Amino acid sequence: MFRSTIGEVVGWSLLWLAVCSAKVQAMENASVDCWRVAELDFTTVQEYPNPYRDVSLTARFEGPGGRTITRPGFWFDGNRWKIRFAPTAVGTWTWRTACSNAHDPGLHGRTGTIDCRPYGGDLPVYRRGFIRISGDRRHFVYADGTPFFWLGDTHWMMADTEQIDRCNHPDHAGRPCPHGGQFQHIVADRLAKRFTVYQTYPNVSAQHWWAEKYDRIDVGRLNREFDFEIDYLAARGFVIAMGLGHLTAPNHVPETDLKRWARYIVARYGAYPVVWITGQEINAPQVDVEIWKRVAAEIDRADGYSHPHSGHQWVIDSKTRPLGNEPWHDWFALQGGHGGNKPQPKSFYKDYWDFTPIKPVLETEANYELVQCGGKADQDGVRFHAYKAIGCGSCGYTYGGAGIWACRWSRDDTRWLDYNREAWFDGLDLPGSRQMKLLRKFYEGLPWWKLVPRWDDPAWAAWENPEQSVLSSDGNSTYVVYFYAAGTATGTLKSMDAKVAYTARWFDPRTGKYRLASDSIKPMNGDWAVPEKPDAKDWLLVVNKK
Repeated sequence: MFRSTIGEVVGWSLLWLAVCSAKVQAMENASVDCWRVAELDFTTVQEYPNPYRDVSLTARFEGPGGRTITRPGFWFDGNRWKIRFAPTAVGTWTWRTACSNAHDPGLHGRTGTIDCRPYGGDLPVYRRGFIRISGDRRHFVYADGTPFFWLGDTHWMMADTEQIDRCNHPDHAGRPCPHGGQFQHIVADRLAKRFTVYQTYPNVSAQHWWAEKYDRIDVGRLNREFDFEIDYLAARGFVIAMGLGHLTAPNHVPETDLKRWARYIVARYGAYPVVWITGQEINAPQVDVEIWKRVAAEIDRADGYSHPHSGHQWVIDSKTRPLGNEPWHDWFALQGGHGGNKPQPKSFYKDYWDFTPIKPVLETEANYELVQCGGKADQDGVRFHAYKAIGCGSCGYTYGGAGIWACRWSRDDTRWLDYNREAWFDGLDLPGSRQMKLLRKFYEGLPWWKLVPRWDDPAWAAWENPEQSVLSSDGNSTYVVYFYAAGTATGTLKSMDAKVAYTARWFDPRTGKYRLASDSIKPMNGDWAVPEKPDAKDWLLVVNKK
């Protein structure tokens, strides 16, 4: 039986029940699509004064080919507990529970089966499986090995601020929102712009998650709102980059309580298409990063899926990086902004690219559009940083926009005024967000996962403006150069195959249109003098063997 976790939300809950829910309710026996969430319900026999603290529950799932996954359970409300599990292979899975209180037969020693059938829909994250690290450890792939292009959108504190049952967008003032609520309205916009990742966290420090800080959790808000939001995103195929809270959380929340929160969030949402990002700016000067590292290790212990795991790093040179060698750490989540329209130098990314052991590098917080933070970036600054980061090896990019990254309800909202004054509906359709759709289309038209940054290696190029000319290539078969210096000067491309002809096209990142640069390039001793840019704005050049 399909169900929704939102409960009763006036006006659109029936529609949600009919078409949107990804989860299926299960007890001893159930059937579910591969990679989708099955939800097992349990009822305690004994009473617990504070179930959130007093008892723990896990289940071990055994599937085809000897696969095993262990999932923690979580207190839902009253005397009800749940375990959420997404099978990773077609066939029959058996499960058995274990409770810290072996004398509670409602939780301990329960058994059952889940029949996993093939997923029949079109969403890649279920058709191909949850994302993981690629074999060469340079980017993300789906479980079947297909490259995954990360195009993220920043929604720090989505669960704390975005509204699911009301919307004040001026386009439908005085009328019901056609999407259902503000959150759904934002999701529809991001889906249309082809974002693939929602980057967010529920702020553990916020009072509204607690019936009694930080000892007794308020499950009502989680059941009504955050469950709905995660279900909604997952049902639309988003990967959810999930953190736990604001950078200063360890300054407010005792470490023991922060770890308990981490285990609880993993239990509720670890069976969804998530990647872990631990916390925001976990190494900021006012924060004890060692606490965050221990919390991350707690996430790792609870996560039966080995979802890719990182910690969001405050701007820092890679020589003194806070993360890299931890057993739970899989990829670098960088914060290379904020500084107006000026991206980080190539050397910033090169140091992470050269790190051993090799790990994917990803720019997860750069120059947010119209956000005042060490300078205000416009659409050009956003674009400069995005294409440069990817040209320097970032396996995707996360965008952020004023009014959305920290969601302001109206222009009179007094929150985050030091950073921006736009309301969410002002920031929803900023030009930079539209250009992110073009960015994804551009890279997915190329073997982007094969492109290797060439930095300033003289064997590959000689540029008039080296720092503002960013080259990556797939050997000498495909070259991609991003020119963002003012003016039209370019330079010379090298190491080309002198025995064959090449074609070259200019790509306009503002419009998404190509124009021919040359349809028959014959490199002289492997060199080609690149013609001037079409104009003084930023352009990309794509050169391919004919």
